[in-house]
Amino acid sequence: MVPAIVNQGGGKWAFEKLANILSESLWVDVKDNFGDMNYILALGKEQANDINSFIPIKSIKIALDKRKIAERFNAYNVNRPKTFIANNEIDIEVILSEYPQRWILKYPIGCGGINHKFIDNISQIPKNWAKPFLIQEFVELEIPEVYRLYCIDSEIFGFNARRFKDKNIKSPWVSHAQGAVYVYDESPDIKAQEVAKMAFISTDLYYSFGAVDLLKDKQGKWYALEVGTDGIYNYVDRDVENEILYDEINERLAKAFWKKIGITPWGRTWKYRN
Repeated sequence: MVPAIVNQGGGKWAFEKLANILSESLWVDVKDNFGDMNYILALGKEQANDINSFIPIKSIKIALDKRKIAERFNAYNVNRPKTFIANNEIDIEVILSEYPQRWILKYPIGCGGINHKFIDNISQIPKNWAKPFLIQEFVELEIPEVYRLYCIDSEIFGFNARRFKDKNIKSPWVSHAQGAVYVYDESPDIKAQEVAKMAFISTDLYYSFGAVDLLKDKQGKWYALEVGTDGIYNYVDRDVENEILYDEINERLAKAFWKKIGITPWGRTWKYRN
């Protein structure tokens, strides 16, 4: 089998750094054309639905859209904050009147908390907002933080948290893009791992590669917020501020990718390709 890291079309510039990282760690060349086994990043006009992709194309599409993630979480009973997909403003008005929680209107195809906003009434919905709407219960925390776990080839690892260095920042949008940093001062309990596992299974990422963002409320209950993966629209942040985890992600990906192909090209012990 001939492997390929596929990075093509006008959007390939956004994946060039990751493509180089993957090429060095997977020992696979970056190409414009598909191989027999593919790690798909950017695509041009070609349709990839029937292409042999390490990360399933349907999972990449699910990870793009928080509404699709919510549907899968709901179907698999994944613990999550109360979440609704509303077809129109009237549906949102009913939800706001029936439930006393504080609600977040989430931009469905955004990342890093971009464009999310609190909503108390339908007049706060911006014009031309993507429909159907996605609203989610706001889980209030004393210190805003989001946890993350990774999964490669059915193994969950790499627990970390994102927090703001400045404890005076109370923004709920705790993302790396918004200035939060990764910290590694905790270990996941069994409940966090169980919620993460179901999130990956529900989105068909359990046997390939994904990351899940988690919350823990004041009572210690874990919730999955969303999953992410590499390909076409987004990618999992590699700037994890931890060299051990960075290398572990790359090594695990390389071994899982070549497990589907055959004999590994790096010999007995994995290392980066020079």
